[in-house]
Parts: sequence; structure tokens; C-alpha cells
Amino acid sequence: MDDIRVAVTGLGAVHGLGTGAEPLLDALRVGHKPDTDLLVAEFAPEHYRESPKTYMDRCSDLVLAACYLAVRDAGLGWQGPDHPGFDPERMGVSLGTAFGTLDSMLNMTGRVQQKGLRFGSPMIFTHAFINTPAALVAIEYDLQGPNMTHALGDASSAAALAYALTMMRAGRADLMLAGGGEALSEPLIAAMDARGFEAVPGEGAAILVLETGEHAAARGARPLAELSGASCLAPGADGAAELALIAAGAEHARVIDAASACGHAFGASVALSAAACIGLLAEGAGEPLAAVSADGSGAAVFEEWRA
Repeated sequence: MDDIRVAVTGLGAVHGLGTGAEPLLDALRVGHKPDTDLLVAEFAPEHYRESPKTYMDRCSDLVLAACYLAVRDAGLGWQGPDHPGFDPERMGVSLGTAFGTLDSMLNMTGRVQQKGLRFGSPMIFTHAFINTPAALVAIEYDLQGPNMTHALGDASSAAALAYALTMMRAGRADLMLAGGGEALSEPLIAAMDARGFEAVPGEGAAILVLETGEHAAARGARPLAELSGASCLAPGADGAAELALIAAGAEHARVIDAASACGHAFGASVALSAAACIGLLAEGAGEPLAAVSADGSGAAVFEEWRA
């Protein structure tokens, strides 16, 4: 089913520069480079949730916020699986993250190691897995189709986009929420300092609503772009953009690295660069754009949607 085209019909992004693509584009235009840890500031998670929550890891909060913005940008609303033309078993989620819910993982394991098993928190335990954000997205939106979490360093969200593209082209899904999320925490920053990490760290999440062209047309959605190829390599290996171009069948693409503009966001970097690509295409960029990670190990190619 190689003739199945995948449209981007919605975008949601939260990052250290704000929300959406516009702050990323502004930073790219002026060559902005942060000089200190770039946290998502003045972030009220309860404003970006479909349903009330109790305990939540920050990574999950950022991912759910990006999903909340993306489904509304796509005009979904959320209309949910009971809406005509929506089959929950053909809707899924594909998420990339290098560190996931690291803060909750260490919180949980620290309690057990220091005080014993009976002091472990059942509530924190369920939020302490790297696939927790993807699982929460599936629960929030009743996505019963493919569900995958990808942890491949800076290339994590490129892997997530590649997986979603593969599932949809294989006829396994009609709609997927795909992208990446990363949260800074004291343990992560301490580990980076100990290892002499030179880049300025950042955090954030970006989610794309991906639909087959047929599904998007059936509900009257307006595609923002086409995801035509994606590729990922081992962490630190440069050259993913060239492989993504081959996968997309494109001869060239302008490389967009928005992750460097809003801090090194690790597993979310390609997804954040993808958000910038969608913004540029909306402005009439015309040429194919390659969203890349800061280290070149992950990339995804986006093009103008042509009916």
C-alpha cells in the first residue's frame, strides 16, 4: 500500500519559547541560541487536559498538553470514537522520548531502595515507565490501535514518526498522534553536568495529528503538510537527513533544526523541528523541509500537500 499518503492535519507544541510553531520560527529567523536551561515556563497542565488528573509526571503533562493542542488544531475537538468514521482500533499513538518519566522513575526506586518495598507509592509506580506518556494519551483519546514508545536518544521522535508512517502505509491505522516529549529534571541536569554535556538543555513536546489522505478527505480536514519520509540512526550518528530524503523519494530538502533554538530537547528534538517545518510550509515555503535532531541522527521530511 505504498500509494497511501499521510497528511499532517493538526499540530500541538509546548516548549521553552512558548506554544505552537511561531515562537520557533521567530527564534530560527534571528538565530537565537539559549544560554541557560530552557524550561517550559508558566505552564498550567490543568488547562491542557481532557479529564482531571491527580499525580502526573512532567513529561506526561507536556505530552498531553501537546496532544490537547494538536487535536483541536485538527478540528477533532475531541469528537471521539463514537463520531462517524472514527474507529478506535484504527487510531493509535507513536511517541519518542529519550528519558521519559525519569523523575518519577527515580522517585519510585529511591523510596524502595532507601525504605523498603512497602514504602513504594502505587500511584507513582504507574507513572514511572518510559511508555507511560503514550499509554496516558491512548487512554485520554481512546486510541486502541498501534501504540509504541521509541527511546533512541535525539532520534527518538524521528523513530516515532517513521513508525507512524509505516503503520499507516501498511493499512494498520487511519489516524495517529505522533511526535515526542522530553522533560528536564534535577537528576537529568545533574547527570548532564557530571558528564560535561556542552549543549544548553531544553524541554518540550510536539505532537502531529497524522491521517491517511483518504481519512482526512472523508471528514473534510485541511492538510497542513505531507509526511513523506523519516529515518533514524544510532545516537550520535550523523546522516539521517539523507536517508529520510531517500525514503521520501525527494532529491533535496532544506534542513530545519528548531531544537537548537529552544534548547537541546533530546527525544523531542525532531518533533519540535517538525513543528517549525509545518509552520514554514503554512507560510508557503514550497520546497521539501527536513526536520532534524541537533546531532543529525534523526530526521523527517515534510512537503506541501498537493491534492
